[in-house]
Amino acid sequence: MPLIGPVLGSLINTQFAAQGFTGVKQFQLATALGNGIIFHIQFVNFYQGTAIGVGTGAGVGTGFINPGTVAAPLVTSQIILGLTAQGYTGVKMPQLAAAIGNAFSAHIITGIVQTTTTPVAVGSGFGKILGVTGPGCGAQIFSMMAAQGFTGTKMLQLAQGVGLGIANIMNAAVVQTVIAGGGFPPTPASSPEFGKLI
Repeated sequence: MPLIGPVLGSLINTQFAAQGFTGVKQFQLATALGNGIIFHIQFVNFYQGTAIGVGTGAGVGTGFINPGTVAAPLVTSQIILGLTAQGYTGVKMPQLAAAIGNAFSAHIITGIVQTTTTPVAVGSGFGKILGVTGPGCGAQIFSMMAAQGFTGTKMLQLAQGVGLGIANIMNAAVVQTVIAGGGFPPTPASSPEFGKLI
């Protein structure tokens, strides 16, 4: 399933409720966060990895982010670090970070990485998602917050803190792919692999 901003927003909203948040603008905040995070990732990400297999030809890979590299506690801790670095503190900040982290962890592993490789025709690959930046993600979240009517004095710090956390976890995530294609002869090969998380 491709990554979808409103789906992440809905997951964040559910996690907000699980963490005890009941504000009247809770749904709008969740929607802004979900759309901001996913829009940034979709527009700027690219995959770069190494393919290992057989064949001299071309292969097409399909992969996913390894769930262990984007586990909810890891995501939450990165968001807490990002929020703290931006001066966004408070007694409910860890619960806010946990809600966003739990939802992001559940949704990001549903994203599909599509790749191409030459000359490996059949095999597997591993690599990283690149291009996601904290300031860029934060700016996208902030613009989505503004679109939802959020104008509070701490909104920029919230957006930038979450953006930093998401960028840090995406930079640490590992992708695994399976490559299928056609090629001859079936000799061992390795090559760069390129693609995109959708």
